[in-house]
Amino acid sequence: MTTTLSRRALIASLAATPAALSSGLGFAQSPRTLTIGVVSDPVTLDPALMASFFELAVAFNLHEPLLHMTPDMKIEPGLASAEQVDPVAYRFTLKPGLTFHDGTALDAAAVKANFERMLDPATASPRRTELGPIDTIEIAGPQSFTIKLKVPYAPFLQVVAVRAGMMVSPTAVKALGADFSAKAVGAGPYKFVSWTKNSELVLERFAGYWRGPASIERLVFRPIPDETVRLANLRSGTIQLVDGVPAQAVAQLSREASVTLKQSPGLGFNAFSLNCTRAPFDNPAVRRAFVTAIDPQTVLRAVYFGTGNVAYGAIPPSIGWAYDPAFAPYKPGSDAAKKLLAEANISGPVPVSITVTNSPAQVRTAEILQAQANQAGFKVEIKQIDSTSLITVLRQKDFDLCMSPWSGRTDPDGNMFNYFTKTGPNNFAGYHSDKVTQLLEQARALTVEAERAKIYREAQNLIAQDAPMLFLAFPATLQASVKALDWVQYPDGNFQLQFAKLS
Repeated sequence: MTTTLSRRALIASLAATPAALSSGLGFAQSPRTLTIGVVSDPVTLDPALMASFFELAVAFNLHEPLLHMTPDMKIEPGLASAEQVDPVAYRFTLKPGLTFHDGTALDAAAVKANFERMLDPATASPRRTELGPIDTIEIAGPQSFTIKLKVPYAPFLQVVAVRAGMMVSPTAVKALGADFSAKAVGAGPYKFVSWTKNSELVLERFAGYWRGPASIERLVFRPIPDETVRLANLRSGTIQLVDGVPAQAVAQLSREASVTLKQSPGLGFNAFSLNCTRAPFDNPAVRRAFVTAIDPQTVLRAVYFGTGNVAYGAIPPSIGWAYDPAFAPYKPGSDAAKKLLAEANISGPVPVSITVTNSPAQVRTAEILQAQANQAGFKVEIKQIDSTSLITVLRQKDFDLCMSPWSGRTDPDGNMFNYFTKTGPNNFAGYHSDKVTQLLEQARALTVEAERAKIYREAQNLIAQDAPMLFLAFPATLQASVKALDWVQYPDGNFQLQFAKLS
């Protein structure tokens, strides 16, 4: 298959190439530098505030979680080791001699300050919900502390192996104030150098990193929203690693000798939030009708080209103990959707706007939704926004129907609690169900997987009936690099480049 560049894509590609080379960061001139093409800039570099999928590519390089999660989703020691001493208490022991990038000691006091900051309502951190069961943090020495919870919380160790466990320098937080989000100081394998928004973010390796200095000296993240341009830059060697490989390119890339393509079952979902706080989707009947009008199989074929799986809920096949392969709460079809509207005494085309980012895959998805919903009694308009605006649009609820992709977590709690509890930070739909909130709170307090799985299945059924979200797919994680790069893929799509090597 030959890739044909549009005039706009070709101009963008030619314009992008000299920028990397003239800065001395092109692969040909500096094999010690790795240039990564990403879909979008991060919104913030502060892990306490991260809420966007687009931060994953950068986050684990700038910041280090207390615990490390392997690609096969096992928890192992990271900055610290952990031991559960009773159902509500965990004892952590930090490695000696740890420091942040600014030289501040990463000790038990710093960890406590981090958790207190994330739990402080004034911080408005999405991590607050993830860490909500924390009751006290007791320091037993410079490297030792115990976290006590109010109730048992099954996902706790997994939570502190991702963004909620990423520690930042308390000294830098105070010194930088509001600027911290753009110049964050962590303890990861790479430290901040510079960030030119929508152009490039530069990190360089941290000599004091606890695993030892990373093999690659410098990382340059370049936002390239156009997927054709990203791949053209990869093929030319201007960039050496890309996220967001378009599914339609998988077959061709897998045959190219100069490229390494990696794919694995993902943890997240691609879905759309329906705004339950305003018309037309403040009416549950209209929500159910719209969801019923859409056939996820069509989206999987046309957008994902056979990669990934159809989604009707938030729990992907990769979480095998909780996934229900038989879960299909409705049969899609325009006639069934029309019937639901008629039963609710709703006539005439129902106007709806669909908000998506301007990536080809999301626009294709929106066009499928538009066509299918229009056949079922809706009149759909498509609104395109840039990737960095997505989280703001979602938080402000400035939409009727808006894409709400989630990178996923290794526990079902991470895919459901924040989206479907009343005060969940990712409850962009404004969905309120006392019963669902109760079930999800109950599930996170249990430790027996079979009991938890039963509760999650009940919650998924209730959510499907209320239809605050339109689930479409569990995408595969698709990433690619030049052959000279040896790197590890993680199910949620994050890059941990301390383990990467350029030959």
